[in-house]
Amino acid sequence: MAIDRATIEQIDATLLPQLDRHHLRVLSHCLDSFQAMAGHEATGAIPDEDQQRLWCRQQPLVADDPAFLETLLEQLRAAANQLDQLAIELGKPPLALTLDDLINAAEARCRG
Repeated sequence: MAIDRATIEQIDATLLPQLDRHHLRVLSHCLDSFQAMAGHEATGAIPDEDQQRLWCRQQPLVADDPAFLETLLEQLRAAANQLDQLAIELGKPPLALTLDDLINAAEARCRG
């Protein structure tokens, strides 16, 4: 699952510094991945580590590389923590976050 062109363009259209835009692209991709992991059974919560591991093992680029799988899961944990925190601040479930939510939060951090 790759980040789509429209998402990249929306992020790149912000006035955020390059590193912040890169972080937004990664965080957006993680959010999309969590939403795909949850599928139709989504409760709004980030899938647990077992669900994440199972989903990652089904991804062709990850399945045959155990070291990369562990690194990816570590990065997903970090993204999940950030998304959970933002969701708490906004009073909504993490999987209900939108790209606009992520951009607004990043812009607020840069201003503050």
